[in-house]
Amino acid sequence: MEGVWVLPTFIDVKRYNEALSKALSIFPPVAGRLRKFPDTDGVRGSIYIQLTNSGIPVSVMDDYEATRVTLDNAIVPTTEEWTDSIPATELLENDEPLLRVRFIKIHKTGQMAYSFAWSHALGDGSTVNLFLRYISHFYRGVDISSLPRPSFKKVFFPAPPSDASSAENLLPLMKHIRDAKPIEELIPAMMHSQATTTPLNIVFSLPQMETLVKRAIAGTPDPSLAAFSKIDVLVGYLVFVYNTVLAEVRPDSEAIDTVVNTIDYRGNPKFAPPASFGNCAITFTCPSFTPPQPVPKAAGIHERQQYFERSLAAIAQSIRAGTVQVRNPAFLGQYLLFHNDLCRRCYQDGLYQYLLPATPREITFNSSYLLSWRKAADFYESGSKYADGRMTSFHTNAILERYIRIFPANPIPIFDKDGRLYDCDMTLDGGAEVAFSLDSSMADLFKGKVELDMKHGFGHSFAKL
Repeated sequence: MEGVWVLPTFIDVKRYNEALSKALSIFPPVAGRLRKFPDTDGVRGSIYIQLTNSGIPVSVMDDYEATRVTLDNAIVPTTEEWTDSIPATELLENDEPLLRVRFIKIHKTGQMAYSFAWSHALGDGSTVNLFLRYISHFYRGVDISSLPRPSFKKVFFPAPPSDASSAENLLPLMKHIRDAKPIEELIPAMMHSQATTTPLNIVFSLPQMETLVKRAIAGTPDPSLAAFSKIDVLVGYLVFVYNTVLAEVRPDSEAIDTVVNTIDYRGNPKFAPPASFGNCAITFTCPSFTPPQPVPKAAGIHERQQYFERSLAAIAQSIRAGTVQVRNPAFLGQYLLFHNDLCRRCYQDGLYQYLLPATPREITFNSSYLLSWRKAADFYESGSKYADGRMTSFHTNAILERYIRIFPANPIPIFDKDGRLYDCDMTLDGGAEVAFSLDSSMADLFKGKVELDMKHGFGHSFAKL
């Protein structure tokens, strides 16, 4: 996992290192090393983090030439030139750190690129976000008592039940890990996907997201019972546009009718405390949705708008139903038994999760919208115009085919006549960026329909067909 924060001013790296040291004392595994027990009787030894209290590399570079940070405003561009990447395949064989930090001082703009490369062995996005907040609190000298204390309690799951009915009900809901592949198959498939798809980064403002929610509520049989989030509806909208574009470009192809969600199950007292250190995210296939009966070609704009709203509601409700189901403790307990068992089998067999679309009828999303990534790198005093991440932008990497990643939108930087950052346009504050790739034959039309909707009102591009 890699993140790059473009800070509005230089910060004191020595002071940062002191804050990092204090954070490491609360998160000791981050200063550890990945180790493996010896293999026995043909079984691969388990991997663990040894608490070695090792050093974390923090590098500082000066850039006197760049007049802009080449990340534009997109959250998910290519970040590799700004990061000190972790050699993931070498962690077990060498004495490699699980965290690398780099600062690049961009002298002509007055900005500073702060990069953070984090081994997923340490934990998921929620874990790294909490660790980052501890660093920024220590840097500013702010009381950390407001932050949740990380929990290192682990739950060890027994083998899943052996009855066939349980497996038949649960394994189809976790296709991405069930259908894991050897790296020899995965790399060519990923390379083919990258060669035949086009990345899209689309930003929705908060008012636009709220408008979509209103449209979805209007499409429910009983608006008073509508229970879905902004992200449920946003994903529903993207799926609707995809199916509309697919019907134009390849009318004989199967439309998407199933959404795969990535769910953080922290806070369930039986399985993970709210501040659990580690990976507490699973992929889950939501119930398939059935769109309403299509309107005839001769239908008017009002009928088409109603169809758009009902379609939006149908997809959002299926996503919400899946979320409610997987967070039920009884269901989650059974699900995790099988999920944990599959993960262990993948390790034993040398297989990797297959993140490409499992079937033509599925799309996956992974939302980090509720995590404040910009504020996690807040090194500025309260009252400063830079405080709370206001003029900080966040960036990360990896855009995958029909795998929608969602983050809080970045502000738009404003530079003075000399090219130095002096303010930010906060119009998009509270909004969301979605990043994913699509088959290149569909990407331009997809983006064009969304832009038309944003300009004229959601559902417009469909109503005018």
